[in-house]
Amino acid sequence: MSTQELLKVAKKNGNTSLSEAEFQINNLVNNRPPFAKLDMSKPNIMGVINITPDSFYKNSQIDNINKLKKHFHEMINNGASIVDIGGESSRPGAEKISSIEEINRVLDPIKYLKNCKEDSLISLDSRNLSTMKTCYKIGVDIFNDITAFNEKNKIKFISKTNTPIIIMHMQNEPTNMQINPQYSFAPTDIYNFFSKKITNLIKAGVRKSNIVVDPGIGFGKTLSDNLNIFKYLPLFHGLGVPILIGASRKSLIGELTMKDYKFRGKNKKEISPSKRLSGSLAFAIHAYMCGVQILRTHDVFETNQALICQKYLYL
Repeated sequence: MSTQELLKVAKKNGNTSLSEAEFQINNLVNNRPPFAKLDMSKPNIMGVINITPDSFYKNSQIDNINKLKKHFHEMINNGASIVDIGGESSRPGAEKISSIEEINRVLDPIKYLKNCKEDSLISLDSRNLSTMKTCYKIGVDIFNDITAFNEKNKIKFISKTNTPIIIMHMQNEPTNMQINPQYSFAPTDIYNFFSKKITNLIKAGVRKSNIVVDPGIGFGKTLSDNLNIFKYLPLFHGLGVPILIGASRKSLIGELTMKDYKFRGKNKKEISPSKRLSGSLAFAIHAYMCGVQILRTHDVFETNQALICQKYLYL
């Protein structure tokens, strides 16, 4: 229905319904303010660098400073406006490590990247407050938390420092998140989770312009849940904040590929992360066409090339 028809129907159901409809429409149509000084009227690419020995995609693992330098500068040259640094694997089944170990992994790499003075933001992928505090002191620009800042002390710290944040949805913990996840309907359940979370963050003093949401593809979701999130991505614009999507090299790409092989009567036991680039790009382009503002990827050059080609079709 048109906007006017929606408002007319809402008005028949009372002032509360009308106010809610007006609020949703404003969230959908209003321009997003800059996030961490990035323009949210166009897609931004977030490159992934894992300072871990056990990430699910081996090519993203960085274990020495020379590899870090090469990877970082390639990402910047190829179009990344954010580089996301993680020191703890959050793949399904991953065990939690200590904050001290995480800090030891990420501290020197982040110091080096900040000293490069490149025109790119550094994001810390961490769920630990002590790691956040340590990295804030050396200039981290964004905090990306898979637990959606689930502790009052973390929210208090974010509010006090006025740091941009990415809140991700995850059911349970990495150790058990893929053990029979349950939803009424994943897109609306996750939407309601974010709606409540954003309200609580704003009440605690966090600026709405400092918030990005990530539905958490693969984090406590079945294949069906992940596909429904992608099908209903525009729904999340109703939250009134930018959206981040990270499907790069994830297992749902392998699952879908094997499902197709099986349908054709072919036997395919596994599609490794190294064979999931094409699927990653397909999901990235879908997210772009749904208006998603940040694409998190291991493959910056390829993702940017796909966006460039798509963009020129609409000039």
